[in-house]
Amino acid sequence: MKFATNLPEQPTFEESKFRETLRENLRFFKSLFYLTKKLFML
Repeated sequence: MKFATNLPEQPTFEESKFRETLRENLRFFKSLFYLTKKLFML
């Protein structure tokens, strides 16, 4: 099977899943950091 070369490369399912997990982890750590900062300010 030959694909058109001008088509943009689609990210694999695994890759997008990995990026999504990474984003969620980042969000989690940011909120955790925020809460810790708030606690120490009290």
